[in-house]
Amino acid sequence: MPRKKRPYSPKIKGCYECSQRRIHCDRTEPECRKCTSKGLKCSGLSVRHRFNNGVASRGKWTGKTMQVVYQEMKGHERIERQRQERETIPTPGESSQDEETTPRDFTEDLWECLLAVTSAEDPFPGGLINSEGSFFLESSSSSTALLQFPESDRAVDTLALTNDAGNGITACSFSSSGDCLVFQPSPDNLSPWERLMLLHFSDSIAKEMVAIDGLHNGWRHLILPAAHADELVMNAVLAVSAFHQSLSRSPNSRDRQDIPRQLGDHHGRHRCRSQQPDPDQLYARAIMGLRQRQGLRDCDLSSQHSILLTILVLLTAVMVTGYSDFPTLLRMLQSALDAIGGEQGLGGSEMAEFIIRQVHKMRVYAAPLLSEQTGLETISSQDQIAQFFDCLNHCSQQRPEHALAVSFVTDIVHQARDIYLQQVLKLQRDPASSPPGPSQIIAMSESIGRVQRFKETLEAFPHGSPGQQVLVWATFVAASDCLLDEHKAFFEGVLLEHYARNGFVNLLRAIEYLRKIWARSPEERWTTLLPQARVFVM
Repeated sequence: MPRKKRPYSPKIKGCYECSQRRIHCDRTEPECRKCTSKGLKCSGLSVRHRFNNGVASRGKWTGKTMQVVYQEMKGHERIERQRQERETIPTPGESSQDEETTPRDFTEDLWECLLAVTSAEDPFPGGLINSEGSFFLESSSSSTALLQFPESDRAVDTLALTNDAGNGITACSFSSSGDCLVFQPSPDNLSPWERLMLLHFSDSIAKEMVAIDGLHNGWRHLILPAAHADELVMNAVLAVSAFHQSLSRSPNSRDRQDIPRQLGDHHGRHRCRSQQPDPDQLYARAIMGLRQRQGLRDCDLSSQHSILLTILVLLTAVMVTGYSDFPTLLRMLQSALDAIGGEQGLGGSEMAEFIIRQVHKMRVYAAPLLSEQTGLETISSQDQIAQFFDCLNHCSQQRPEHALAVSFVTDIVHQARDIYLQQVLKLQRDPASSPPGPSQIIAMSESIGRVQRFKETLEAFPHGSPGQQVLVWATFVAASDCLLDEHKAFFEGVLLEHYARNGFVNLLRAIEYLRKIWARSPEERWTTLLPQARVFVM
């Protein structure tokens, strides 16, 4: 006997979640009871949009626009293609016999890049290289800038930005509008690798420059729109990102001596691979772009902001690479500020406040690394220390829920400041003698106690709290005062953890120089040795 057909029952169109579970929905609104009883988020009976304004709703790109998806896909393809290209590039051991095998400093590569650019085309009529081996920046006014490479090591010596006749350096104007957290460049006027570099700056560089990341981070929501509108700022941002990505991709990038070779072979280092210039070529392009900006005092505020932003970004480049150009860049920064009449000449905009906070912060960080006298004058100044904490206070105001982490950061920085001042002042009063006298033994015991207290405070820092990335400078200062092997091992491990997080090569150079400081003779103050490292640690 044939089976009796089941009476037709029209399908009940319920919520999407019930249909996926293959059950009848009770069609309760706004959320059905069958979903709520199981603790599921019910989408309701309204029309389900699988795509909304180009935003993916499912998969690994959930919440991302098609533009971002396209950039990531193209970026992964480009990285894989470059990885395959690098595998075919001869290693230093496989290179020809006439290629030099000694490590090269970045300024030597920069010198070659400048020569290559000027020999290929002459973008600056009047010439760049004079007969004395200097990179001369001619100007129609009385203002000049000189980038001098001493014959000894081709290191950058001076870049003086003078303003004798009311003229100086200038920059193109830009619009600083845009409050988005992640700047998404337009694909119409940027190449895929440029978009990838901007995203890399946002993801990997900007977050390292503030204590607490968020919407208030000017390294992201102010600098990236400025880079999109001004080629000078763009070149600086691209250089930083390209350096960081190149060093993080290189299999031997942890060895600083191999870094120049990993950025490109010296015989053909100026060839673009996959349409992307070498990082040092981008860096040189930004440096040369500075000489084109004249009449700083006569230009508008946005132009003045642009040149200052460029120098600030280039300072992050020397942190990423670990190279020794930061004293020159700091002099450039101060010269530009003086040319526009100091901080008061920047105005009262959000951009101006951001620049001032960064200048205050970097001025204190750099002072002990320039000279002992500069370090003593800056670190002992209550006004400059108060200005130094402006950046941290700004983050605390924007994210008050992290007040505990901010208090730890403040305490740790104050302890590092005290360690530095005690080393300078105590040993100036009590010169070292051999064998150590009673006063020296007491001083050494007090020094060990200060370092131990710093170590305990650092270990008590709340796990998972933001702010650890801004403790690099304080850790480096405290590590310089170490006398016990267990303290040396601890601080070396802390700095290696920072390097594992951010990939900044200045940390490797800092560790390398710390070992020289620890091996110094008893009569030497480590505060006099810090400037010899020529590395920007912050």
